[in-house]
Amino acid sequence: MNTSKQVNAMIGLLFLVSLFFAWNVLIEPDRQATAIEEQTELFAERGAEIFVQNCRSCHGMEGLGPEEGAIGAKLNTPAFLILGEENAFGVDATAEGVADGIRNFLGDSIACGRTNTVMPLWSEQFGGSLTDQQIDYLVTLITEGRWDLVVEIGEYEDSHQDPPATREDIIVTDASTLAPTSENCGQYNGITARPFRERDPFAAAPTPPDPGDTPEPGETPDNGGSEEPIVQGMPVGDYYLAACSTCHGADRAGITGLGLPLTPDALTEADDFYIDTIVNGREGTVMAAYGGGAELTPEEVQDLVTWLKNNEP
Repeated sequence: MNTSKQVNAMIGLLFLVSLFFAWNVLIEPDRQATAIEEQTELFAERGAEIFVQNCRSCHGMEGLGPEEGAIGAKLNTPAFLILGEENAFGVDATAEGVADGIRNFLGDSIACGRTNTVMPLWSEQFGGSLTDQQIDYLVTLITEGRWDLVVEIGEYEDSHQDPPATREDIIVTDASTLAPTSENCGQYNGITARPFRERDPFAAAPTPPDPGDTPEPGETPDNGGSEEPIVQGMPVGDYYLAACSTCHGADRAGITGLGLPLTPDALTEADDFYIDTIVNGREGTVMAAYGGGAELTPEEVQDLVTWLKNNEP
């Protein structure tokens, strides 16, 4: 082969190599997106397997919690969805900061449990049975909303039991059969968890508050004309839902083995009895102490008792 042919061959080879690399650059984003989708699907499937084995007894066959008669919190909710740029709902993607907050909240809740509830510490670091990776699988399941996988895997597992497992065999309805968690490593409680549980990913972003509307120190916050007293910066009914409903029920009808009913007809003792219970807790139960100024002021405790005794759910 003469020099001219060698040069032409080298030019042709370089051209083909250039095309190859250019093609790879063009398709790389699609390959990365496909790889992420496949990994997410795998994580969600593994999360569903873990949920079926460990979580259904308290959170329900489909993660609906009390809506299924289960004692655990509802996890099958849009509040925990993390949406990508292209999603089936046609809404804006979840901001990265919000997504990180949701993942952190869920991961913390699973790893660390919740004090004064039957939610245990699941992380191996704290004596539980799940690795960090397994907790990530569960978080992916919840944030992707893949409850169809839970149903599919659950039905398969239940049908292969001998005899086949039923819902009545699986769901725990009496919390007294479980040990309450006395302390945990977590950073969330009923109040700090509220923004995550009440989040609406389909709603337009709220209008930022006018700085001029911020109450001055010592000024009573405006509760929008509501007659409910303010407890911890919110209407007392909202405070109850955030801090008390986990044990006493959203309808204040009580939860067996956790909290007694708190309806007006059930609260027949004098105010002092309930004030003492809230301030100091109740030894031998999961009722924590909320007084001493660390959580509720004396005025807020009285407002809460008055509201419970005089307002129907």
